[in-house]
Amino acid sequence: MAPPKKNEFLDASDSEDDQIDAYDSDNEVAKGGRSAKRRKVDSDEDDDVISDAEQDASDAEGDDDEGESSKEAEAGDEGQKQTSKSKSKKTKPELDTELPDITRPLTKKNLVATDKAIKKSGVVFLSRIPPFMKPAKVRSLLEPYGTINRTFLAPEDPASHARRVRAGGNKKRLYTEGWIEFVRKKDAKAVCELLNARIIGGKKGSYYHDDIWNLVYLKGFKWHHLTEQIAAENAERASRMRAEISKATKENKEFVRNVEKAKMLDGMQAKAKSKKRKAADGDAEVAAAPATAAGGERERARTFKQVQQVKKADVEDQPERVTRVLSKIF
Repeated sequence: MAPPKKNEFLDASDSEDDQIDAYDSDNEVAKGGRSAKRRKVDSDEDDDVISDAEQDASDAEGDDDEGESSKEAEAGDEGQKQTSKSKSKKTKPELDTELPDITRPLTKKNLVATDKAIKKSGVVFLSRIPPFMKPAKVRSLLEPYGTINRTFLAPEDPASHARRVRAGGNKKRLYTEGWIEFVRKKDAKAVCELLNARIIGGKKGSYYHDDIWNLVYLKGFKWHHLTEQIAAENAERASRMRAEISKATKENKEFVRNVEKAKMLDGMQAKAKSKKRKAADGDAEVAAAPATAAGGERERARTFKQVQQVKKADVEDQPERVTRVLSKIF
């Protein structure tokens, strides 16, 4: 039995398979070069076989192209880095200016800014604020009836608050009256007509359920009138306080001046009295003992026992014995 014919195609060497398995397109793309040309293997060996010289030439061309492409890729990367650096340098201040400042709290936009919007706006006055109701609560209760722009609630007097806290009362802030600015005046009028002298309502167990609204629409009154009035009151209060402080300082200075003057007059009077007393004492001492010591010190007054003076008898009164004796002598 004849041996089976050897199939050359099936018994081909594993060199081509190894080349195909060892090829990695990612590595070639990462290098930035093009893939090397490979020979095409077909069943017809006579027509499509490429010579070794052509393969070497193609490999050399592929290496040159790969080197050039890698150099171009490196140059392109350097250019991209330089451009990115220049762009980052240029765009840094722009980014800094565009970023919002987080240190300051965000404020709500004023909806009533133009003259036309000011004419259309309306202000509602609250003559009484329910106990311990805050501006946010007032806004949330009245917001469903119209767009609200600004609200202002006048706080209570700090002295009364301190007095209440000292007496053991509630420490929360109270508000006495308030103003609410609606974007449209018809909403302000409608709110006053609908809610004035009625209970606040809401849930039955809510804190403000049984409190009553006290709303009045201020015809022709705008928000700038309120700000001007508050500014005028603050300026008047500051001027009055400055006047009181200046008056108090003048009174204090005058009081201190009078005290110093009184001290000076008292000292002068005390000195005059002491001089008079010293002069009187000196006169008495001079009359009692005028003599002074050699050193200038005044001697102590001394008393001596006096002997009674013997008076001489007159000649006429002499006794006879004496006269007889004297006559014998003389």
